[in-house]
Amino acid sequence: METNSVLADDRIGAEAAISSSSRSGLFLLICPSMRDDRELARFDQGELTVLRHEYASIELEYMVGAGEAAGHIRDPLEEVEVILASVDGQAVTGVISTDDYPGSVLACIVAERLGLPAPKPAVNLLCQHKFQARVAQRAFVPEAVPAFAQVDVTQLRALPTGLSMPAFVKPVKSFFSIGAGRVTSQDDLSSAQARWAGMTQFFRPFERILEAYTPYTFGSNLLLVEEALCGVQVTLEGYARGDHVYILGIVDSIMYPDTIAFERFEYPSSLPEPVQQRMGEITRRLMRGIGYQDGMFNIEFMYDPETQAIRIIEVNPRMASQFADLYEKVDGASSYQIVLDLASGVEPRWSRGQGSYAFAASCVLRTFEDMVVRSLPGGKTIRDVEALFPGCRIELFGQEGRPLSEEMQDGHSYRYACINLGGSDRTDVLAKLEQCRQRWGLELERL
Repeated sequence: METNSVLADDRIGAEAAISSSSRSGLFLLICPSMRDDRELARFDQGELTVLRHEYASIELEYMVGAGEAAGHIRDPLEEVEVILASVDGQAVTGVISTDDYPGSVLACIVAERLGLPAPKPAVNLLCQHKFQARVAQRAFVPEAVPAFAQVDVTQLRALPTGLSMPAFVKPVKSFFSIGAGRVTSQDDLSSAQARWAGMTQFFRPFERILEAYTPYTFGSNLLLVEEALCGVQVTLEGYARGDHVYILGIVDSIMYPDTIAFERFEYPSSLPEPVQQRMGEITRRLMRGIGYQDGMFNIEFMYDPETQAIRIIEVNPRMASQFADLYEKVDGASSYQIVLDLASGVEPRWSRGQGSYAFAASCVLRTFEDMVVRSLPGGKTIRDVEALFPGCRIELFGQEGRPLSEEMQDGHSYRYACINLGGSDRTDVLAKLEQCRQRWGLELERL
């Protein structure tokens, strides 16, 4: 069968995307987000039923964002039994989650218990354990792995042998880029130690699941130290169906100047086609090697144009929900369709270039100092903007009268909005973004 993309697996053909009305059944959604609710509501609700189950996402986010305890978090293994009891006697079609932690691994565990398609819990956990993931990457795609070492922050006095400043550190388990950053001095290392040495409560659910499903060890005092990478950062998204690995697309990550804070995500990627092919080949070898099956994933890559080197930043065993409508705008179908298909054991079909736009971007608006939200656009304003730019998605972060620091932030900057737009090219999308800014009247004020 002929392929319609150099990124496609041999089994993908130039078939039209399935319409949303073809999705049906009862889907269990674990750790739902507002984005999940918004996007799944676009599917035919007469045939598609979503049963939501909340667990610990807000508490864990608060712990990281505010650095404080947020009440008791139930044991995750006990929570699995609670989830199973909640659906007892119901014909569940599939189990899904777009949540990084703890939703994705809980979904894998519950799906396995129900005999439904999903990645194996141990494989999901392998991807999430930053050190063990690096060990696996080194085994299957050594050319794509930077130098790395796992260190105990309570004993760290200098970088391990083979690593030098500047370096990059990240917790062995984290999400949302929390705690990740470049270190250029011993003072930076000390700051990393202080930030994570006392986060036992945050790590405990992950540790409990690791103990039950893997032989891996874990501790809240562990950090991963890596060779600092430079170049063009992108996210490759794909899925596995059985032993076959498919590539949906590659999204470019545009940073605010001189920061590691995302300004935009642009689709399709501007990388040369041969580079994209190499990333696809690395992805297939790795995901087949670790035994990843029946689920979506995304891999963050760094490409250095000077050396031609491609390096893996990290592997996330879930879909990138922020990009779902970018594919819809350009290719004609949301990646939520693939999530539902995989969870229900249906072979996904995918098309390229069948959308209404040639280009799409997810624009993240943020400041680099804490600010108070003085006014947010109302519902009518949002609807007017969405009517002006069909397919636009607007997400607001913050509450009037409160500082942005009280929201979930990355520790380096302060998000206040995210706007996804389609257009003919980057210039067109940025012009639309500016019109959005001018129309909605969002006001921030320095503390």
